[in-house]
Amino acid sequence: MVIPAIVVAALEYFFIELGLTAKLEWLPSITWSTWPWVTNYPNFGWFMNEILELGYLIPNKAPGIVNHYCVGVLWTIPVQLQFSYTTLLGAIMVREIKSHWKRFCFYFWCISVNWYSMNWGSCFWVGLLIADLNVTYNYVAWLQTRPRYLYPFFLLLWVLIIQGPLWTFLEDRGFYTLMTRERNIHPNIATGAPQGQIDSMYPAYFEPRLNTILFAGAVQMMTELSTSFQSFLSLKLWIILFPHTFTIYLVHGFVFWSFGAWLCVTLASLEILPYWSICLILFVCCYTIIGLAAMMITPFSEGAAMALCRNLWRWASEEPVPHRSTLAPFRKDLFLNRHGEGESGRRDEEVAVHGVVEVLDEKNFVAGGEEQDGKDGKGEDVDVDVGPFDDVNEVASSSSGSVRSRTKSISAVDRQVLDDVITPVDGLGIRAEEKK
Repeated sequence: MVIPAIVVAALEYFFIELGLTAKLEWLPSITWSTWPWVTNYPNFGWFMNEILELGYLIPNKAPGIVNHYCVGVLWTIPVQLQFSYTTLLGAIMVREIKSHWKRFCFYFWCISVNWYSMNWGSCFWVGLLIADLNVTYNYVAWLQTRPRYLYPFFLLLWVLIIQGPLWTFLEDRGFYTLMTRERNIHPNIATGAPQGQIDSMYPAYFEPRLNTILFAGAVQMMTELSTSFQSFLSLKLWIILFPHTFTIYLVHGFVFWSFGAWLCVTLASLEILPYWSICLILFVCCYTIIGLAAMMITPFSEGAAMALCRNLWRWASEEPVPHRSTLAPFRKDLFLNRHGEGESGRRDEEVAVHGVVEVLDEKNFVAGGEEQDGKDGKGEDVDVDVGPFDDVNEVASSSSGSVRSRTKSISAVDRQVLDDVITPVDGLGIRAEEKK
């Protein structure tokens, strides 16, 4: 979900830098609108900061990127991301509630509390309730076999669907300020007093509203219950558009505010066409550009997101590949034996650095004397520590279990130097102790 937003935001950053939204500042004089405005990022650091903010912002707040993005649609990204965790945790909690009446009391309690606190979680709890009704109680089949309940329920759903845009229409036209009155009920976060006493105003576009919650739930249930609704949504046109819906959602604002603003201002400056015909031309041209842009951007944005999801699922569900050494498939002594010294040139890393001892097997080091079976130069047994850098493939044991090692005869002075250098480095395992 975030990856397509990052891709489109980066593209818009590039195009705004090129000045493609230059005509937008002239558009309000034609449309009488105060909405269309966008500013460029001060620098690339701002862009990175506001992209990261999308993953951590707690609703209800508009992210800073909406000021640098054409149409503030990215406020929905934190909502969907944060409340997806609510949905997952809610499903786990509801599963443990076996009594039916307790389960539905829990649903209505969560929906009511989230609504009263002006939290988008109410919409997600409604969706979880509908999913539980369908999966656990199979309410769709139950209603479809009982027409006397089904058709009154259809009527109720249509009333809830129509009330959504009707509230907005009544508020915008000044007939009745229903949405403002509903917002005034909710508590102010800073003081706890009702919003009507502190800050009575029309709800911000990123704040949840009761008509939105009812509209979303009714549309979801109508989609599950009505075969006619399902047939309409299954038209070939919608099936073709379905893979590109999120891309269209992300890019439509930039197309309208760049190409659309330029075309509207240019046609209006000619003073030939009436405004309604300019709007009709804009509709056809802009949606053509949106369709072409969606077909070009979707393979990159959605494809990258789906590939990442597949890899995450594979990493989480499959057994990891066994670890291989850095030099695989080459031998460990590729560099230690680079001078072609043969078998005598195979050294432990620390020994190779100091150039004192040559080691052939895992039981690393015997100081002094000739090659013997587990004996030092004096014929006494020697205990050898094995270090973490030793290669287990280099273990060679005699029939008696003794370790066969090759050493160089070194002087007492050299041996003292070797002890001073190697003995403190216990972790490297290049230390020998004689049995007394």
